[in-house]
Amino acid sequence: MRAEEERVSDVDIAEVQEWAREGGALARRYFNNVARQRKADRSWVTQADVEVETMLRERIAARHPEHGVMGEEQGVGAIDREYVWSIDPIDGTGAFVAGLPLWCVSIGLMRRGKPCLGVIYLPILDDCYWADAEGPAYRNDEQISVLTAQTIDGNDWMSVSSYAHRSFTISFPGKTRALSSIAADLCYVARGSALGALIGRANLWDLAAGMSILRAAGGVIRGLSGADLETTELLDGRKLPEPIIAAAPSMIDTLRGYVSRKP
Repeated sequence: MRAEEERVSDVDIAEVQEWAREGGALARRYFNNVARQRKADRSWVTQADVEVETMLRERIAARHPEHGVMGEEQGVGAIDREYVWSIDPIDGTGAFVAGLPLWCVSIGLMRRGKPCLGVIYLPILDDCYWADAEGPAYRNDEQISVLTAQTIDGNDWMSVSSYAHRSFTISFPGKTRALSSIAADLCYVARGSALGALIGRANLWDLAAGMSILRAAGGVIRGLSGADLETTELLDGRKLPEPIIAAAPSMIDTLRGYVSRKP
Protein backbone atom coordinates (compact mmCIF):
# COMPACT_ATOMS: atom_id res chain seq x y z
CA MET A 1 0.00 0.00 0.00
CA ARG A 2 1.30 3.45 -0.88
CA ALA A 3 2.25 5.82 1.94
CA GLU A 4 -0.46 8.28 0.92
CA GLU A 5 -3.04 5.51 1.30
CA GLU A 6 -1.72 4.54 4.72
CA ARG A 7 -1.77 8.01 6.21
CA VAL A 8 -4.62 9.19 8.38
CA SER A 9 -6.33 12.33 7.12
CA ASP A 10 -4.47 15.53 7.95
CA VAL A 11 -6.66 16.34 10.91
CA ASP A 12 -5.11 18.56 13.58
CA ILE A 13 -6.13 17.02 16.91
CA ALA A 14 -5.41 20.32 18.67
CA GLU A 15 -7.88 22.05 16.36
CA VAL A 16 -10.54 19.43 17.13
CA GLN A 17 -9.97 20.06 20.83
CA GLU A 18 -10.55 23.76 20.17
CA TRP A 19 -13.86 22.91 18.47
CA ALA A 20 -14.88 20.81 21.47
CA ARG A 21 -14.01 23.60 23.92
CA GLU A 22 -15.87 26.10 21.77
CA GLY A 23 -18.91 23.85 21.84
CA GLY A 24 -18.58 23.44 25.58
CA ALA A 25 -18.45 27.19 26.13
CA LEU A 26 -21.53 27.63 23.96
CA ALA A 27 -23.45 24.94 25.86
CA ARG A 28 -22.44 26.31 29.28
CA ARG A 29 -24.37 29.50 28.53
CA TYR A 30 -27.54 27.39 28.66
CA PHE A 31 -26.58 25.12 31.59
CA ASN A 32 -28.98 25.48 34.55
CA ASN A 33 -31.11 27.77 32.42
CA VAL A 34 -32.28 25.53 29.62
CA ALA A 35 -35.57 25.06 27.79
CA ARG A 36 -36.12 21.45 26.84
CA GLN A 37 -38.37 19.55 24.50
CA ARG A 38 -38.95 15.96 23.51
CA LYS A 39 -37.79 14.43 20.24
CA ALA A 40 -39.77 11.74 18.44
CA ASP A 41 -37.93 9.03 20.41
CA ARG A 42 -38.92 10.79 23.68
CA SER A 43 -35.33 11.79 24.49
CA TRP A 44 -34.52 15.38 25.40
CA VAL A 45 -33.18 18.01 23.01
CA THR A 46 -32.27 21.61 23.84
CA GLN A 47 -31.27 24.72 21.92
CA ALA A 48 -27.73 24.06 23.11
CA ASP A 49 -27.70 20.67 21.32
CA VAL A 50 -28.84 22.31 18.09
CA GLU A 51 -26.42 25.24 18.23
CA VAL A 52 -23.38 23.16 19.17
CA GLU A 53 -23.96 20.65 16.38
CA THR A 54 -24.48 23.43 13.85
CA MET A 55 -21.21 25.03 14.92
CA LEU A 56 -19.31 21.72 14.70
CA ARG A 57 -20.68 20.97 11.25
CA GLU A 58 -19.64 24.42 10.08
CA ARG A 59 -16.09 23.94 11.42
CA ILE A 60 -15.78 20.51 9.79
CA ALA A 61 -17.18 21.68 6.46
CA ALA A 62 -14.81 24.64 6.35
CA ARG A 63 -11.73 22.59 7.24
CA HIS A 64 -12.53 19.22 5.65
CA PRO A 65 -15.19 19.68 2.96
CA GLU A 66 -14.46 16.25 1.49
CA HIS A 67 -15.47 14.48 4.72
CA GLY A 68 -18.90 13.16 5.62
CA VAL A 69 -20.69 14.05 8.86
CA MET A 70 -23.29 12.29 10.98
CA GLY A 71 -24.71 13.76 14.17
CA GLU A 72 -27.44 13.21 16.71
CA GLU A 73 -29.52 16.27 15.91
CA GLN A 74 -29.14 16.74 12.14
CA GLY A 75 -28.86 13.11 11.15
CA VAL A 76 -26.74 11.12 8.72
CA GLY A 77 -25.11 12.78 5.74
CA ALA A 78 -22.65 11.40 3.17
CA ILE A 79 -21.43 8.22 4.84
CA ASP A 80 -19.85 6.83 1.68
CA ARG A 81 -16.73 8.96 2.23
CA GLU A 82 -13.41 7.59 3.44
CA TYR A 83 -13.66 9.85 6.47
CA VAL A 84 -16.91 10.42 8.35
CA TRP A 85 -17.23 12.55 11.48
CA SER A 86 -19.61 11.22 14.11
CA ILE A 87 -20.60 13.95 16.56
CA ASP A 88 -22.80 14.29 19.60
CA PRO A 89 -23.11 17.97 20.52
CA ILE A 90 -24.17 17.19 24.07
CA ASP A 91 -23.82 13.58 25.11
CA GLY A 92 -25.82 13.28 28.30
CA THR A 93 -28.57 15.77 27.49
CA GLY A 94 -30.64 14.28 30.31
CA ALA A 95 -27.87 15.16 32.77
CA PHE A 96 -27.52 18.59 31.15
CA VAL A 97 -31.24 19.26 31.57
CA ALA A 98 -31.15 18.01 35.17
CA GLY A 99 -28.25 20.29 36.12
CA LEU A 100 -25.79 17.39 36.56
CA PRO A 101 -22.15 17.93 35.54
CA LEU A 102 -21.24 14.80 33.52
CA TRP A 103 -22.32 15.90 30.06
CA CYS A 104 -19.88 16.45 27.24
CA VAL A 105 -19.17 17.40 23.66
CA SER A 106 -18.16 14.29 21.72
CA ILE A 107 -16.35 14.45 18.35
CA GLY A 108 -15.25 11.23 16.66
CA LEU A 109 -13.71 10.58 13.27
CA MET A 110 -14.24 7.32 11.40
CA ARG A 111 -12.01 6.05 8.60
CA ARG A 112 -13.58 3.44 6.37
CA GLY A 113 -16.12 2.81 9.10
CA LYS A 114 -13.60 2.40 11.94
CA PRO A 115 -12.92 4.91 14.74
CA CYS A 116 -9.56 6.63 14.24
CA LEU A 117 -9.69 9.83 16.33
CA GLY A 118 -11.71 11.11 19.25
CA VAL A 119 -12.08 14.19 21.43
CA ILE A 120 -14.50 14.36 24.37
CA TYR A 121 -14.76 17.52 26.44
CA LEU A 122 -16.58 17.79 29.78
CA PRO A 123 -17.04 21.55 30.23
CA ILE A 124 -18.07 21.64 33.89
CA LEU A 125 -14.97 19.65 34.91
CA ASP A 126 -12.77 21.22 32.19
CA ASP A 127 -11.58 17.72 31.29
CA CYS A 128 -10.61 16.97 27.71
CA TYR A 129 -10.04 13.33 26.71
CA TRP A 130 -8.43 12.69 23.35
CA ALA A 131 -6.58 10.26 21.14
CA ASP A 132 -5.61 10.09 17.49
CA ALA A 133 -4.91 7.08 15.31
CA GLU A 134 -1.36 6.69 16.62
CA GLY A 135 -2.21 6.98 20.34
CA PRO A 136 -1.75 7.05 23.27
CA ALA A 137 -4.84 8.39 25.04
CA TYR A 138 -4.85 11.49 27.20
CA ARG A 139 -6.92 13.31 29.78
CA ASN A 140 -5.81 16.91 29.24
CA ASP A 141 -2.00 16.53 29.19
CA GLU A 142 -1.85 13.32 31.23
CA GLN A 143 -1.53 9.95 29.50
CA ILE A 144 -4.21 7.49 30.62
CA SER A 145 -4.75 3.73 30.48
CA VAL A 146 -7.42 1.25 31.49
CA LEU A 147 -7.40 -0.48 34.86
CA THR A 148 -6.03 -4.01 34.76
CA ALA A 149 -7.11 -5.91 37.85
CA GLN A 150 -6.76 -9.56 38.79
CA THR A 151 -9.56 -9.41 41.35
CA ILE A 152 -12.54 -7.15 41.94
CA ASP A 153 -12.62 -5.17 45.15
CA GLY A 154 -15.87 -4.05 46.75
CA ASN A 155 -14.95 -0.46 45.97
CA ASP A 156 -14.29 -1.09 42.28
CA TRP A 157 -17.07 0.30 40.15
CA MET A 158 -18.72 -0.30 36.84
CA SER A 159 -20.60 2.34 34.89
CA VAL A 160 -24.14 1.46 33.83
CA SER A 161 -27.03 3.24 32.20
CA SER A 162 -29.71 5.00 34.20
CA TYR A 163 -32.23 2.36 33.07
CA ALA A 164 -29.98 -0.66 33.82
CA HIS A 165 -32.25 -1.79 36.67
CA ARG A 166 -35.10 -2.20 34.17
CA SER A 167 -33.16 -3.99 31.46
CA PHE A 168 -30.48 -6.10 33.14
CA THR A 169 -29.75 -8.43 36.02
CA ILE A 170 -26.33 -7.44 37.36
CA SER A 171 -24.35 -9.47 39.90
CA PHE A 172 -21.18 -7.36 39.75
CA PRO A 173 -19.53 -7.61 43.21
CA GLY A 174 -18.39 -3.98 43.27
CA LYS A 175 -20.41 -0.81 42.85
CA THR A 176 -22.41 0.44 39.88
CA ARG A 177 -22.74 4.09 38.95
CA ALA A 178 -24.89 5.80 36.34
CA LEU A 179 -23.00 8.75 34.80
CA SER A 180 -25.79 9.54 32.31
CA SER A 181 -23.37 9.93 29.39
CA ILE A 182 -22.07 7.08 27.24
CA ALA A 183 -19.07 9.15 26.16
CA ALA A 184 -18.22 9.82 29.81
CA ASP A 185 -18.64 6.11 30.57
CA LEU A 186 -15.93 5.29 28.04
CA CYS A 187 -13.66 8.06 29.30
CA TYR A 188 -13.82 6.84 32.88
CA VAL A 189 -12.98 3.32 31.77
CA ALA A 190 -10.13 4.65 29.61
CA ARG A 191 -8.63 6.63 32.50
CA GLY A 192 -8.65 3.62 34.83
CA SER A 193 -11.30 4.97 37.18
CA ALA A 194 -14.15 2.62 36.26
CA LEU A 195 -13.34 -1.06 35.89
CA GLY A 196 -15.77 -1.31 33.00
CA ALA A 197 -18.96 0.01 31.47
CA LEU A 198 -22.22 -1.61 30.42
CA ILE A 199 -23.84 0.25 27.51
CA GLY A 200 -27.27 -0.62 26.17
CA ARG A 201 -29.08 1.50 23.60
CA ALA A 202 -26.58 3.66 21.72
CA ASN A 203 -25.83 5.11 18.31
CA LEU A 204 -22.47 5.61 16.68
CA TRP A 205 -22.37 9.30 17.63
CA ASP A 206 -22.50 8.20 21.29
CA LEU A 207 -19.56 5.84 20.80
CA ALA A 208 -17.22 6.97 18.04
CA ALA A 209 -14.99 9.37 19.96
CA GLY A 210 -14.96 7.23 23.10
CA MET A 211 -14.01 4.09 21.18
CA SER A 212 -10.88 5.79 19.80
CA ILE A 213 -9.91 6.98 23.27
CA LEU A 214 -10.63 3.62 24.88
CA ARG A 215 -8.64 1.73 22.25
CA ALA A 216 -5.65 4.06 22.66
CA ALA A 217 -5.86 3.53 26.44
CA GLY A 218 -5.65 -0.25 26.01
CA GLY A 219 -9.35 -1.09 26.35
CA VAL A 220 -11.71 -3.15 24.21
CA ILE A 221 -15.43 -3.40 23.55
CA ARG A 222 -17.39 -6.62 23.15
CA GLY A 223 -21.05 -7.37 22.78
CA LEU A 224 -22.75 -9.00 25.74
CA SER A 225 -22.74 -12.16 23.62
CA GLY A 226 -18.97 -11.89 23.22
CA ALA A 227 -19.15 -10.70 19.61
CA ASP A 228 -16.97 -7.93 18.26
CA LEU A 229 -18.68 -4.62 17.57
CA GLU A 230 -18.91 -3.89 13.83
CA THR A 231 -19.07 -0.11 13.63
CA THR A 232 -19.57 0.07 9.86
CA GLU A 233 -23.09 -1.27 10.42
CA LEU A 234 -23.89 1.78 12.57
CA LEU A 235 -22.95 4.44 10.01
CA ASP A 236 -26.54 4.71 8.78
CA GLY A 237 -27.73 5.80 12.23
CA ARG A 238 -29.04 2.51 13.56
CA LYS A 239 -28.59 1.59 17.22
CA LEU A 240 -26.36 -1.12 18.65
CA PRO A 241 -27.56 -4.63 17.80
CA GLU A 242 -26.94 -5.71 21.41
CA PRO A 243 -25.61 -4.27 24.69
CA ILE A 244 -21.85 -3.92 24.94
CA ILE A 245 -19.19 -4.07 27.64
CA ALA A 246 -16.09 -1.85 27.68
CA ALA A 247 -13.08 -2.84 29.80
CA ALA A 248 -9.47 -4.00 29.76
CA PRO A 249 -9.01 -7.15 27.63
CA SER A 250 -8.21 -9.20 30.75
CA MET A 251 -11.47 -8.17 32.43
CA ILE A 252 -13.99 -8.14 29.59
CA ASP A 253 -15.19 -11.75 29.86
CA THR A 254 -15.41 -11.56 33.65
CA LEU A 255 -17.66 -8.51 33.46
CA ARG A 256 -19.79 -10.09 30.76
CA GLY A 257 -20.42 -12.95 33.15
CA TYR A 258 -21.96 -10.61 35.72
CA VAL A 259 -24.62 -9.24 33.36
CA SER A 260 -27.67 -10.79 31.75
CA ARG A 261 -30.63 -9.27 29.95
CA LYS A 262 -33.99 -9.42 31.60
CA PRO A 263 -36.65 -11.27 29.58
